[in-house]
Amino acid sequence: MADTEKKKKKLSVATVKKLKYGSIATAITCIVTVLVIVMNILVNILVEKYPLKLDLTEQAKFEISEESINYLKTMEQEVNFTVLMAESKFQTSGESLKMVSEILNRYTQYTDKINLKYVDPSTNPDIVNQYQANYSASLTEGDIVISNASDETKLRVVKIGNLFDYDQQKYMQYYYGQGTLEDAITGFSGEQNLTSALMNVTDAHPVNIGILSMANGQALYNPQFTGSGLNALVNTLYNNGYNYEEIDIYKTELDPEKYDMLLLPAPVNDLTDNGIDKLSEFLYNNGNYNKNLIYIASFTQSNTPKLDEFLETWGIKITNNLVLEGDANAAQQVPLSISTGTVAVPVATIAEETYSAGLPNTSLPIAAPLCRSIELLWEEKTGGITQALLNTSDSVYLSEMGKNTEEADTTPDGSQTIAAVTSRRNIVDNVTYESNILVLGSVMLCDSALMQDSSYNNAQYLMTVINNIAGKNDNLVIASKDLTKETIKITEAGAKGIHLFIFSIPAAVIAVGVWVFLRRRNK
Repeated sequence: MADTEKKKKKLSVATVKKLKYGSIATAITCIVTVLVIVMNILVNILVEKYPLKLDLTEQAKFEISEESINYLKTMEQEVNFTVLMAESKFQTSGESLKMVSEILNRYTQYTDKINLKYVDPSTNPDIVNQYQANYSASLTEGDIVISNASDETKLRVVKIGNLFDYDQQKYMQYYYGQGTLEDAITGFSGEQNLTSALMNVTDAHPVNIGILSMANGQALYNPQFTGSGLNALVNTLYNNGYNYEEIDIYKTELDPEKYDMLLLPAPVNDLTDNGIDKLSEFLYNNGNYNKNLIYIASFTQSNTPKLDEFLETWGIKITNNLVLEGDANAAQQVPLSISTGTVAVPVATIAEETYSAGLPNTSLPIAAPLCRSIELLWEEKTGGITQALLNTSDSVYLSEMGKNTEEADTTPDGSQTIAAVTSRRNIVDNVTYESNILVLGSVMLCDSALMQDSSYNNAQYLMTVINNIAGKNDNLVIASKDLTKETIKITEAGAKGIHLFIFSIPAAVIAVGVWVFLRRRNK
């Protein structure tokens, strides 16, 4: 009987010891489980608030550029990013919008000055109406409204369609009900638009442009051939932070206090003496200069002797000769909005790098369709400098405007200038005051098919030149991201991150497990 009691006592001690360690193991398991859950919640919060996600795509399509990041880190004013669409719908409406959503989150992760919110227009009409009161065009679902938090009259609207580059043929197929919009997307250029809009609403002195689109109430230019290029250029200017207003050259006062720059798009008819005087007075600005004019020529223009004489006083002559490429190997086959197929056109080269400083990719071609040749009457004289910006190859030939190009002599005429800038300067007390005229030999340099295609440098080059002329030194030129590549290229930083999660953390867990096992076995 005593032996039986002794045995029960021993069993009881063993049982207690087992229960003790079992309870400890259970407690440890519970604690670890809770820690994992808490850590998972914290990681999700941190990932949403800070840029901790690894973007392994070759062009980091879910990341923003260093240029944008550096600007965000120096922001002092609060800005609202309002997406006019329900967040759930925005994130599930295709891969492209999902990418935009990730990009928008990135902006909020690099600064606490940006407030991002999604608003369903159908259930929040008051907010939409509030923004609409300060926006001249129509707001539509999917628009991104970027506004100054302290003054919401200062706002920019970024259209979803303007965030991407497109294959023009596939886009036209989508337009006519064949294929999808996703199939037509080739690149993401939206970061340029978003960052420029952000800079605009926080800029105390934005650049204001007067678009001289009317002459005594009538269209100043040929809408059929000039409209597409003009609209593409104006949209690009707007997306890069410029304010603009369409005005009548004769009925509107060209007030230097109101406008920093004027845009004169290929007038079909010559300007009157009054129109010429108004341009001259604007650029002279009572001797203060610091004003700019963009003049765009076109093959559709009639004779403009008064306008020509005005430009010649600034050292530039636009000829009546079209520049065509005679070497098939040097020509570029490009789509144009005025043609149904591709057209062989000259390729321009940069002649003066001062005005193209900051161009992100100088290797892309600049297509130059139907440009009029430009002659520089002088390079430098007292108070003035004239410079070629774009030249063609030596194999181009000239064809007189108004004549059949097939009848032209195709003998090469040598390299031709198709874009130039002329400046007049006044130096007072070692301070330089300067007005500029940027002359483009063709409105087709701005053709919408070329401006929207990331394969060509037309949009990036023109914006870089205009930014430099306008003195937008703080403006950023951000390259588009190619979305046609599907391969994943792991960066060195990404590889280190992967090694951390795949090898380091599991190794640490195994080490802790071995330590616990040895400790328990020696008890």
